[in-house]
Amino acid sequence: MISSVRIVGSGLIGTSIGLCLKSAGVAVEMVDTNADNANLAQDLVKSTQVTQPDLIIVAVPISANQDTVIKQLNANPNSIVCDLASVKSDLLLKVKELSDNPANFISMHPMSGREIGGAENARADLFDGRAWIAVADDLSSDLAKDRGAELVHICGSTIYWMSAIEHDQIVAKISHLPQILSTLLAGQMVDTASESLNLSGQGLRDLTRLASSDPKLWSQILYSNKKVVSPLLEQLIGELQNLKTALAKGESAIFEIMEKGVRGKARIPGKHGAKERDYSYLPIVIDDRPGELAKIFNECSKISVNIEDLSIEHSPGQQTGLITLALSDSDCLKLSEHLEKVGFKVHPMKNR
Repeated sequence: MISSVRIVGSGLIGTSIGLCLKSAGVAVEMVDTNADNANLAQDLVKSTQVTQPDLIIVAVPISANQDTVIKQLNANPNSIVCDLASVKSDLLLKVKELSDNPANFISMHPMSGREIGGAENARADLFDGRAWIAVADDLSSDLAKDRGAELVHICGSTIYWMSAIEHDQIVAKISHLPQILSTLLAGQMVDTASESLNLSGQGLRDLTRLASSDPKLWSQILYSNKKVVSPLLEQLIGELQNLKTALAKGESAIFEIMEKGVRGKARIPGKHGAKERDYSYLPIVIDDRPGELAKIFNECSKISVNIEDLSIEHSPGQQTGLITLALSDSDCLKLSEHLEKVGFKVHPMKNR
């Protein structure tokens, strides 16, 4: 059982893990070469000094990852050490060559984060329901693998085992490529007039959210994984050329490309890595007065239906609001009929 942890690196990921572990009753020590970062993280996590930690988590920039891992392994022969770097490449080979205790190492990568970094943006629930990749290798002892799996469990996440090569290939497509696309699209806005940008809708904001990420950090990540990222960029360039050609051919050619995107989006899983559920949606118009939303929840409880998600559309001064509930098909039908009977204005609709 993990009872004490040292976290080397007090940024967003390291501090978020610290908050999560602390809330689970684990003794946590936060350290960082930057005194300001360390002080903030230590205060947030209520850091305590740990002499012989069960687990040492290395959560530093990728440029310092290898040296920090080897230093911690050599200095702490009785501790399991794990790194969280987003590119693995030759890390395990270097650990085997340069470390006195290579069996004590387990390489991991939480597939979660935010576009804003730093301890000040850390959250204890950052990893809830998210995936963690763990590198399966004969180098790691059973104890190291067990400690890694326990860490993932404490963080409320799901562990996926794969090789270092598989890791780098997969994260390039599902993490690095989205970052590149977001950054390049946002870069197109640099020379756009402010008056024009005032017309921006939510679509542009959604697509450029990742562009706020730390340029230094991502420069290191992309350069470290360039062997995998480069072919993906060539493929993407080809897709853009196909769209350019389709624009000259006509609507049917464009439709094929757009429809492929719809099929690709449908394959992206929902929460917890599970297949995205096919919900039904129930819009309900309510008056703008206190207690209306609570009444809906109360009626749901009465007939035992489960709300999977909800959205609220309401503007200041508007006399009504639109509450849209996401439910299973059966619960949607059951709730719709019930709410109509008790006087709510419901407008059933199928999946969207």
